Amino acid sequence: MKQKISLVLGSGGARGIAHIGVIKLLEERELEIDEIVGCSIGSLVGAAYAEGKIALLGDWMSKLTKRDVFRLLDFSDPRYGLFKGARVLETLHEVFGDVNIEDLPIKYTAVATDLRNDKEVLIREGSIYQAIRASIAIPAVFTGIDLNDRYLVDGGVLNPVPVNHVQNKENIIIAVNLDGRLDASLIKTAKKLNAVALLQESYYSMRRRLSEISLELYKPDYTIHIPHNMAGIWDFDRSAEFIEKGYRLAADAIPDEILRKV
Repeated sequence: MKQKISLVLGSGGARGIAHIGVIKLLEERELEIDEIVGCSIGSLVGAAYAEGKIALLGDWMSKLTKRDVFRLLDFSDPRYGLFKGARVLETLHEVFGDVNIEDLPIKYTAVATDLRNDKEVLIREGSIYQAIRASIAIPAVFTGIDLNDRYLVDGGVLNPVPVNHVQNKENIIIAVNLDGRLDASLIKTAKKLNAVALLQESYYSMRRRLSEISLELYKPDYTIHIPHNMAGIWDFDRSAEFIEKGYRLAADAIPDEILRKV
């Protein structure tokens, strides 16, 4: 029997478009992905794959300009988030549609965070559009979802690379960590950072440690590490570059000869 793949796609803003490149490599090697677990941008890319629309999403993302990205940002009440997120999701809805998760041909899990109860929320049924909307709601950026006494925001708040939520334990587990080791050529020293930037970098440091802990505890078979400082959160106009980077990093992390033996 052909070995199957459970693919875990982490959170991390625009650099998450690298997930598309990873999937491209796995498809070229004719590996069967029969489970996706994703949070934030990972839930979005994973949904596109599960619906058979990953190439369509990649093509659309690759054509975005800085102006296009700005136009997709719908400003909100700053008390709840800078952007509503509705315009982005509605546009994506038009690109690859909406289905019920239980009707997908593979297992799919979107991970969100319930801030009221300090818990992870696993979304495995119902509208995939609503699942993405909850999982991708970056705190203080996109407004969260108030639902059934839960306030749902980005799954990456508690678990940036949710390896522990894989269901098919017999599968080969491949994780894509968007909080990988920094690219040294892009590092800025702390002395050059203002107070806001320093706070942001401190948050990123915490995320990197959370990702490391998750990977150490749950030990996927292979991990593709995307450098954390490869891109800013809104650099979607560089999507073509990120897709290629994800492809190359996946090829480095998972040798061709190993893939062909699966």
